[in-house]
Amino acid sequence: MAFKSGMLSKRIFRSGQLVLVEGMYGDLWGDWLPLMQGDTFPQHPEMGDTKWTYSGPLGTRLPLPRWSGSERGRGW
Repeated sequence: MAFKSGMLSKRIFRSGQLVLVEGMYGDLWGDWLPLMQGDTFPQHPEMGDTKWTYSGPLGTRLPLPRWSGSERGRGW
């Protein structure tokens, strides 16, 4: 089954579903995981069931963190 990247990036997966396409996936809590076809979307360790979205193929870099204005001058 072939999926287009644009279709995958709009689709939301839930914890417990099977991964159809390998790639980088992000959850609602800001975690990013490389998942392989046939894996199961995991639960968040503290928050339980969560939703996952496709970020791109496995060669994709992790997205840059989102900084609020108060964190920019701290040097980390």
